[in-house]
Formats: sequence, structure tokens, C-alpha cells
Amino acid sequence: MANPQYEGPAYAPHLDIPVYVMMNRAGSVGKTTVLDAFATEAALRGYRGLLFDADLQTDLSYRSGYDGDDVPDGVLTIHDLMLGKAKLEEVIVPARTRIAPGDTDESFQIIEGLDLVRGDIKMKQADGELVQDTLGVFWLQNVIKKQIQTGMYDFIGIDAPASYARLSESLLVAATDVITMMKPMRKELRGARALAREVESLNVDFQDYGVRVKPTWYCVNDAKSESQGKFFTNMQDEAEEVYGDRLLPGIRNSVVVAEAFDAQEPLPIWAPKSEPMKVVREITDKIGFPEK
Repeated sequence: MANPQYEGPAYAPHLDIPVYVMMNRAGSVGKTTVLDAFATEAALRGYRGLLFDADLQTDLSYRSGYDGDDVPDGVLTIHDLMLGKAKLEEVIVPARTRIAPGDTDESFQIIEGLDLVRGDIKMKQADGELVQDTLGVFWLQNVIKKQIQTGMYDFIGIDAPASYARLSESLLVAATDVITMMKPMRKELRGARALAREVESLNVDFQDYGVRVKPTWYCVNDAKSESQGKFFTNMQDEAEEVYGDRLLPGIRNSVVVAEAFDAQEPLPIWAPKSEPMKVVREITDKIGFPEK
């Protein structure tokens, strides 16, 4: 189903869907939390999504019960996909939520409509591996272009590492829209501006390869109230002044977010009536996936 709010990837005209990449050059800014939450909420609303766990921490995979730090022998992951040793259909697993103790498949329930390419700690080698081939930066773009058919998904989401090097570039050139995560700090606002410049540079450098990616959305994680400090709220006001309608509702720190990760349940299932979930629903609406 085409989403009129977005332009699909120029390199894959048959796919009229957004390809989001969650990005920031710093860690612990809520990339995985927000991607997991809004993708799950969209799936619960009846949309179909595919998530790529390209973050070195593999938290997106862990939440679904797949351990990227200890991948069983013979199990194919995003690293195999990147190296061309596996096809997309071989590495896709269903996103899941925990329903019982243990590590077997029976301990988890599939989230209908949400697929995942499971992460792998071996992606820490990716920057070095990708520079060995001048066209290696297009590995994910080629996967999406050649191995995803029209109508398979309504959106694609990519969880990126907390760094900016060759792997991050390869994720950006496959994306259509960047969701830039940040905290209410000056260095985060500066980092967001620097990332926007990098995106602009990539569009120029790779325009002949169908690269058309925009820093579409910005989101403040760990948003603060006035009582928590005027400095932080000033930073939030500045972000709103700079980004306007492109600024997503801010997510305040809450113990339920940490509890959901520990329980290996996405936030929409763990705490559907919580205050953070109210914000996630607003984000899902604004991003373009309202209740059907």
C-alpha cells in the first residue's frame, strides 16, 4: 500500500514505500526503542513492516528473543546478507514478544505483519569489509531493490549503529527518510545538524545511483519538563524552533521502557496504557500510519 506522505526509493521504482533509518552518531538516544515501538504499533494496526537490525548492539533482535552476541551455528544473519552469502528470504525471522520463560520458540509469540533481519555482533567488522569493494556501500540498496517485491511491505525500518562510517553510509544510501534521535543537549543538536550535512553530501556524491534520502523527522528522547531544568526545556524549544513540524512528540524517560526491554516485549504490548505509549501512538500517527 503506497503512503502518499512519502516518496519511495528512487533506486527501486516498484517500491512506493518509506525506508526509514534511525540514526545518531551517539548511543543511548532511543533509536532502537522508538523503532521497535512504532513498528510494532503500526503492525498491530494492520500495516506490514520489515526491520533490519544493523546496530552492533543487536538490541532490536534481543527484544524478539534472538541473541546477536551468540548466534547459533548455521543461523544466517544480516552479516551474511551484507556479504552476499545469503538471500533476504533466508535471514528474515518473525518479530516476536515473550509469553513464557525460557529461550525456545514456544516462549515467544509472533507479531503478525512484522518481520526482522536479525542482527549479529559480526557487524562490528562491517566498516572494514565494506571498504574492500568500491560498490560495497550499496549492499542494502541492492537487497531492497532486487529482493523485495511490490506489495510485500508498507514500510522498512533500519536500526543503525551509534557511529558514522562506511556501514552507516551504506544504510543511508538505501533509505528514503532519516529519523534523527537526540537528547535535549547542545551536543545532540549539533550532531543532528552535522548528520543533515552528511546526508546532503551523500545525495550529491551518489545521485547517479538513485540515492534520495532526507532528514525527515527529528525526535527528542528523554524529554524534560520545566521542573527538571530550564536548560533542557530551552534545548527542546530550540529544536522545535529549528525543525517545526518535522519534530516528533518528545518521549519522556519512564521505567516502563526499561521494563519492556527487560521483559522482551515491545512497549505497545508490555504497557499499552502507559504515558510513553500515548506518545508512541502520536508518533505513529504523525509518521503516517494511522488507525485503519
